[in-house]
Amino acid sequence: MMKIRKLEEKDSREFLRMATEFYSGPGVLHQVDPMVIKRTLDEMLSESPFLEGYIFEKDGKAVGYAELSFSFAPEVGGKSIFIEEIFVDEPYRGQGIAHRFLDYCVSLVEGETRRIRLEATRSNEKAIALYRSYGFEELDYMQMVIDRP
Repeated sequence: MMKIRKLEEKDSREFLRMATEFYSGPGVLHQVDPMVIKRTLDEMLSESPFLEGYIFEKDGKAVGYAELSFSFAPEVGGKSIFIEEIFVDEPYRGQGIAHRFLDYCVSLVEGETRRIRLEATRSNEKAIALYRSYGFEELDYMQMVIDRP
């Protein structure tokens, strides 16, 4: 049985394993320092109003995770949800787990929440096809960033 639930302290080891794998795969452009992944975990466990973590369980085993961040989007005059990461362990891909999480995310776009946004690397064609099937559209913005370790 598949279950989506909020990340808990007991999930720390599995989350760190999966996030490390995520950051070495096709979903990202570069690896991330393990200290950054740990800070992200700590933020989610602190019940931050800006970041939520979710664990995907199948038959009681953690098989994936997702992170959502929250902000206000002036462009749409309401709250915005950014799907930061979605990861499913290789043996469990293609079983509808990410679909189920996206169903949950889409259900949140009501009332004050007006937008869901996400990123995908251009080479991650399966993810892009999935997102398009939900109605996500490519934006023509160039993203720019300053990162601090």
